[in-house]
Amino acid sequence: MNEQPPPPKARHPFIKFWRNIGGGSLTISILIHVGLLLLAGLMVVATQMTQSDIDFLPGGGTAQGAAASADMQHQVQQKKRSTLNKKMPMKKIVSNSINSEITLPEMPPDMLDIPTMSSTLGGGGLSGGFGKAGMGGGFGSGSGIGGLSGIAFKPLMMFGKELKDTRKIAVVMDVSRSMTKFLPIVAKELDKVARGSPLVLYFGCGLKTPPKDVEDRVIKVNDERFSKFWQYWESKDDMTTLRTEYAKLKYDPTRPMPLEAIYQQMVNRSNTSFIDYNGIQYASSALMSKEVMEADTIYWFADFQDAVDDSEMEKVRKKLKYRKQKLYIHASVRGRSFEKVRDQLVIPLGGEVIETKAE
Repeated sequence: MNEQPPPPKARHPFIKFWRNIGGGSLTISILIHVGLLLLAGLMVVATQMTQSDIDFLPGGGTAQGAAASADMQHQVQQKKRSTLNKKMPMKKIVSNSINSEITLPEMPPDMLDIPTMSSTLGGGGLSGGFGKAGMGGGFGSGSGIGGLSGIAFKPLMMFGKELKDTRKIAVVMDVSRSMTKFLPIVAKELDKVARGSPLVLYFGCGLKTPPKDVEDRVIKVNDERFSKFWQYWESKDDMTTLRTEYAKLKYDPTRPMPLEAIYQQMVNRSNTSFIDYNGIQYASSALMSKEVMEADTIYWFADFQDAVDDSEMEKVRKKLKYRKQKLYIHASVRGRSFEKVRDQLVIPLGGEVIETKAE
């Protein structure tokens, strides 16, 4: 005997009514639209949360626009400073391999103050926005006079003559009575090209081998002995008498100082020294003194009238060559020893003769 299926359950009247008017399709449509609205809302919220502040205000060329731009620029700088001032936790980086590669964190580019185009070109302010800036650079080698690679030094000139490969210069000056009139000119020229460079004064320009007991100390001009030296040897006193009596003489402050203006110029000049009178033959003590040893070039101004000998010139040549110094000479007149000094000292040491007339 076959069993009959149970009769279907009666549907709720409202459901029957809702289906009769097409409510099922409407429900599905509403659900789809609600879902789209929710998705759009989530996207808007996410965009607002991740959107960064825009450091931009149009100037518009008006005073209000300029003020607003300046205020925004101030805020941007304040933000950068606060970011840079944050303390970063200190970390140790240790590598156990000599071949390992370590990449260190870099400063974000937008934290760097890149000069604007207006500041680079020297023009006025630019209105507009801020863009990403790129940076580049490199290293090159330059050539020039001097001991540091890539740095060029302006050549030193004395009376229009270039002193080759010279960064430091020292001057030895003959201050015998016929030569003292040139002293202010030489000192002025020296300070024009290399102010404060060493200047050593010697009475004479001979290059003879000195006796063992010769007094050849280099003394600063602020010493009272310079006043005595100048007072007698630059005066018109008899030279023969002075040679025998000089050791007994003292500086007399009541006596007028000969060539007062030049004397004051020397006393007030820094890095100026002299060798007290010991004859006119031992100028080698000035050329080889420690006061001039740091110079690349020694400039010697004299008349080259005094005698020289080969052995003393060889001694000077070896000393200056050991110090890697060049010798330039400038003659007020070409005295009897000029050619010997030129051929045995100047040329072998890589120096030259300065021909310009000192006036």
